[in-house]
Amino acid sequence: MSNFQESAVAIKQSAHGQPVKYLLHDGELVDYADARLHVLSTSLKYGVGVFEGFRAYWSEDEQQLYAFRVADHMKRLIDSMRVVEIDGPQDVRELGDQLLGLIRANDLRGNLHMRAQVFVDSKDGKPEDTGPSTVFMAAIPMGNYFGGTGLNVQISSWARLSDRSMPPRIKSIANYQNGRLALLEAKRNGYDAALLLTESGHVAEGAGYNVFMVRQGKLCTPPVTDSILEGITRDSVLHLARTELGLDVDIRPIDRTELYSAEEVFVCGSAAEVNHVASVDRTTIGQGTAGDITRSLQELYRQAVVGRVAEDQGWATPVYPS
Repeated sequence: MSNFQESAVAIKQSAHGQPVKYLLHDGELVDYADARLHVLSTSLKYGVGVFEGFRAYWSEDEQQLYAFRVADHMKRLIDSMRVVEIDGPQDVRELGDQLLGLIRANDLRGNLHMRAQVFVDSKDGKPEDTGPSTVFMAAIPMGNYFGGTGLNVQISSWARLSDRSMPPRIKSIANYQNGRLALLEAKRNGYDAALLLTESGHVAEGAGYNVFMVRQGKLCTPPVTDSILEGITRDSVLHLARTELGLDVDIRPIDRTELYSAEEVFVCGSAAEVNHVASVDRTTIGQGTAGDITRSLQELYRQAVVGRVAEDQGWATPVYPS
């Protein structure tokens, strides 16, 4: 068996031993090992591609799988294509239906991480090519992204990219080199995760997750104009904080040293979910454990992803017919 085949087998297995047989290529089911791009495609040569990462959650009580905010993720995927000028599909509903069909085709019944990716697939193409594009989708079993709770975080020496250089508010594949460098630096220095500052020194976001803090009893998060991804999980947390906890969230620039004196800090994202930060730059946050607001939002989010909270929002889509 080749190294590629061994890696594919390892990825295809979930913690429950569920195999992933199919991925989706331009709306058609393909065998896992056959979902490929040519090495000279524009995307691989120049990083021209956008994607969405999102989750589905299994409810043992209901024996049902719920995909979380599928339409919102597909809308952002289309927005991302528009911003970086990629020709691609524009139908939110059709894209969502394709993803749900992929899950059903694999008969997956556990917590999942899904990806929808759009690549410019011109053969031996040029950087300015906008098409033709190809769309791949995947649904892979996934548990806790960090492998635990309570993150020790480093403020990176790398600055978060700005809207004058790259569009930080969308999920462009090329953008993720920025967070990757920050995360590699943090790991080398013995941390779990990284946060990046803007060029002007304000807190932006982590390497793939938004950040919140509670300071002087007030829940705060950076504005979308401070070089952050316009996170869908961030939006979910804002809604839950306001409607379920009655909190008036302060959306404003945050200085690095405010994190050190905060009562609570947490990060959130589709993969990261809602995870508390135990320390920043070796400075313990609060008591080093999840605070009251963080714990409340963690529990509300766990309920929301399976449709038990914020039902009126229509966030949780059942995958299998009842």
